[in-house]
Amino acid sequence: MIKYEFAIPDQDQLFQLYEKDGWNEFLKLPKEKLHQAMKQSWLVIGAFDRECLIGTGRIISDGVINAYLCGLIVDPAYRSQGIGKEMVRRLAEECSKARLHVQLMAEEEKAGYYEKLDFEVFTLGLKYKFSG
Repeated sequence: MIKYEFAIPDQDQLFQLYEKDGWNEFLKLPKEKLHQAMKQSWLVIGAFDRECLIGTGRIISDGVINAYLCGLIVDPAYRSQGIGKEMVRRLAEECSKARLHVQLMAEEEKAGYYEKLDFEVFTLGLKYKFSG
């Protein structure tokens, strides 16, 4: 049975999950920096199979108006079991209680997944191109 917790995951397990999913190939961050990002988030959820971290997601927010869902990851071996959907549901529910407007940015090919979770395309997202 999968257990969900609103808690910051263990630094080593978090790093392993990001490595396993390939996210850190893009981010290129040491485990301390990944963990710091979690600690600085408004809300973090972890999905666990026994004591093993198999999924995570987080909300970054000003705590008043906007909330941004980011870092939603499910271990590839556990996908298509509703784990990501449940983490999003729980995070969105907490944001709703705080009357925050939940938004996210996703790659175009993943938009359909989020639309099934009651998100809708509402704007064009842009990012600053820095040369570092």
